[in-house]
Amino acid sequence: MTDDIFYNTRIYTDIQGIERLRYDQNQSRAKKEIAQQFEALMIQMVLRSMRDATNAFSSGLFSNKQMEIYEDMFDKQLSLMMSNNNIGFAKTIEDNIDQMMVAKQEQPQQYTYVSKNNIKDKSTAITSITDKVLENKTSEPAYESQQAIFPSPEDFVRKLWSMAKTAANYIGAKPEVLIAQAALETNWGKNILGRGGASHNLFNIKADTDWDKKVTVVNAIEYKNGILVKENAKFKNYDSYIESFMDYINLLKGNVRYNDALNKASDPEQFVRALHNAGYATDPKYGEKILKIFSSPMFKNIIGKLKSI
Repeated sequence: MTDDIFYNTRIYTDIQGIERLRYDQNQSRAKKEIAQQFEALMIQMVLRSMRDATNAFSSGLFSNKQMEIYEDMFDKQLSLMMSNNNIGFAKTIEDNIDQMMVAKQEQPQQYTYVSKNNIKDKSTAITSITDKVLENKTSEPAYESQQAIFPSPEDFVRKLWSMAKTAANYIGAKPEVLIAQAALETNWGKNILGRGGASHNLFNIKADTDWDKKVTVVNAIEYKNGILVKENAKFKNYDSYIESFMDYINLLKGNVRYNDALNKASDPEQFVRALHNAGYATDPKYGEKILKIFSSPMFKNIIGKLKSI
């Protein structure tokens, strides 16, 4: 009852009331209120412009600071009252909020990850790529949008499915779990390193001194002795996506710290959690983010279509 009173009797000075929006369990109602607040701000700007236009020609007894303060308070309260009647902007804003919420659910979250080449000390783990326009051996940008290559999550899964199956067979894993991890690492293929995705690096694997092929140099943040430092890091460039998949498999099989993950490869959840526990990533929610993609209705629907073919 008190919540209904708040939404029906808003006062623009009630900052505490606005704060309550953050904790409102009724998302539909809170969303509508947020949209109306934005509409009220737009109305305020219109009223302010009108006041400024008329004030330029006003003078006399009622032209003073006190009157300006009163008019400002009146206009702000009036804008809230007008937004209650919905002049049209709120509905558009509310629709945009819906689209943003859907997009957030479908896209993998930002992540942190570690260097994946024989790291013995987790304190030197790579945790995030911070700069998107950097150099490599061919002076190409380190990052470029992959919209044209993978226009949608479904296209990303479909194009990599057969390669994921080939790679997964070597460790007894399900191909969809490799796809889910690659989706998190590359944002469904949109953030693959290199111009036009030239690196083909689906798992952001670093290049060590034995790597004699091209690399992409990224200005990255590393943890060293618990302190964040910014350093250049070299990431492998592959000639194809299947090469990226197979190098990822070789990395897991060639490093004893991933033995537990390999032993649990047949169980997607246990495999992902063991992979994370072995130090594959420093993000405490890295495994959860992979599993969130893996278990999402959208992802399951895409995989279901491929398996039915």
